[in-house]
Amino acid sequence: MWIEGPYIAVHLRLEKDVWMRSGCATGLGEQLDGIIRRERESHPDLQTRKMKNVTNAVRRAAGMCPLNAGEIARLLKGLGAPRDARVYVAGGEPFGGARALDGLREEFPNLMSKLGLAREGELAPYVDKASVFAAIDYVVSLSSDVLVTSHGGNMGRALEGHRAYIGHRKYIKPNKRMMFPVLDDPSISDEEFSHVMKKLHKKCQGQPEQRTNKVDRDVLAYPVPECMCKNM
Repeated sequence: MWIEGPYIAVHLRLEKDVWMRSGCATGLGEQLDGIIRRERESHPDLQTRKMKNVTNAVRRAAGMCPLNAGEIARLLKGLGAPRDARVYVAGGEPFGGARALDGLREEFPNLMSKLGLAREGELAPYVDKASVFAAIDYVVSLSSDVLVTSHGGNMGRALEGHRAYIGHRKYIKPNKRMMFPVLDDPSISDEEFSHVMKKLHKKCQGQPEQRTNKVDRDVLAYPVPECMCKNM
């Protein structure tokens, strides 16, 4: 990717199991949402007892739902990404197939993935090896000029910390709790939306942060340099 110039990497978490565990609506219509609801009901162990009766609206208000492709597209556009930006999509097979990415592709047609980068047949030996595909996504995302994640996860935290460790490369962690009310407001203009997005994420772009004594800070996302191996 980098040979052809700057690019944005987006780590989307739109896989079926993510929607099942999150308890959120996919935004892909009643038919697909119905499939997720039925699957969720048949696998009650995927959610904690406390969260089983929490509605999609409440989860969105709390910032607990993944951003779908259309919402990521609006965020990128609001933050100033040009339409001709090259966007690499990392992540597993999205629930809903290619349709799930339509919202992103419509705004950013220069969409790429590991399958598009590889030569014909090059990835065939690894079709059943998800860890290899994840490793490719990791390397390409790490090398991007800007990285945006949609819903946390171990890979997102590892990339956040790795990018901080190698020089605080730009990493945008969406402020979903504050974003969703704006995303859901049909009356807001594009200009106002852009202003709000830039203001919300001004301090959420991977800048150096003052170290705190917070005990819940994951060492993957917030590396401690003096505790890291410098020679292998």
